[in-house]
Amino acid sequence: MVFGLAGAVVLDSAFHLSGPSLIGTGAPVTPDAVALKVIFYGVAALGALVPDIDNARSTLGRHLGIVSKEIQKHAGHRRLFHSVVGLALTGVLVWAAQEGVAFGLRQVGWPLTAERLAANVALVALLVGYLLHLVADSLTIGGVPWLWPSHIRFGFPPWRSWRFRSGSWIEPVVVVGVGVAVITGLYLRMLAI
Repeated sequence: MVFGLAGAVVLDSAFHLSGPSLIGTGAPVTPDAVALKVIFYGVAALGALVPDIDNARSTLGRHLGIVSKEIQKHAGHRRLFHSVVGLALTGVLVWAAQEGVAFGLRQVGWPLTAERLAANVALVALLVGYLLHLVADSLTIGGVPWLWPSHIRFGFPPWRSWRFRSGSWIEPVVVVGVGVAVITGLYLRMLAI
């Protein structure tokens, strides 16, 4: 989740995916702008967890219980949901959900937020979080079957000896390093939310 949120901050700072920055612009902060940021970062964090729906011991898997156990039993871990196909299928579901939420927001009088949602803020956030999860898992020795149903696993860097094992001491070092880099970027105003 840290990797997904960190990447979301970097990409949102560069491309304003969830609208203009709330900090340091001098512009008034509106409820719509805050709602879009909450939606964007919340869905990016969720997107970073979604690929592990196929692992009953993962954060999301523990919350989904039997659903995750059944997915793991039938689909296996690091297969469908750790691929471009899984990303696309999940993207379609989130697109449909965001359209429903946008409709509801229009009904309660938040048309600007609904308009931005209809412009795919939630979908982009999900794709960012999901994709960054796959990138993070690609740093491990096992790699990721990006082109599932092909069983070929890809990793970065391409030399397995340069990658680390999931759960090893290197994993928290990488996660903390990414988190510290983003927090430092926010503090130095090189990044903004």
